[in-house]
Amino acid sequence: MALTAKQEAFALAVVSGMSQADAYRATYSAGNMKPETVQESASRLMADRKVSARVAELRAPIIAKVQYGLEDAMREAAEAFEVSRAKENGGAMVAAATLRAKLNGMLIDRKEVRTGPLDGMDFDTMLSMQETIDAIRTARAPKQPA
Repeated sequence: MALTAKQEAFALAVVSGMSQADAYRATYSAGNMKPETVQESASRLMADRKVSARVAELRAPIIAKVQYGLEDAMREAAEAFEVSRAKENGGAMVAAATLRAKLNGMLIDRKEVRTGPLDGMDFDTMLSMQETIDAIRTARAPKQPA
């Protein structure tokens, strides 16, 4: 069964980027309705199988045009590698191979944040340094008469 003219207009409005509530207001006589009533009505309309299927149908070609995924990125990286090989550009070949490895999850960029001179130092080394500092302080402290 086909959509009504208003259902089709609602679906087109949603696909154009309007919120469901705004699409409902633009399509139906909602001037005297409370905002929450508009929300509920729009939600019910969008939950209708025919309407939601039409929205999905209208969105499909748009999504297909803008969707860029792993498969596309892998294909482009492979093409970049082949062009680099043909031009005998070793640096570009390495960059393309590295990109493919990253896309496959074989390489992970790791960034280290260093905030001070003790970063990366193990606990035992820090403890040893603290003991040395304490010993120096003790040696420099004025002697107390007994």
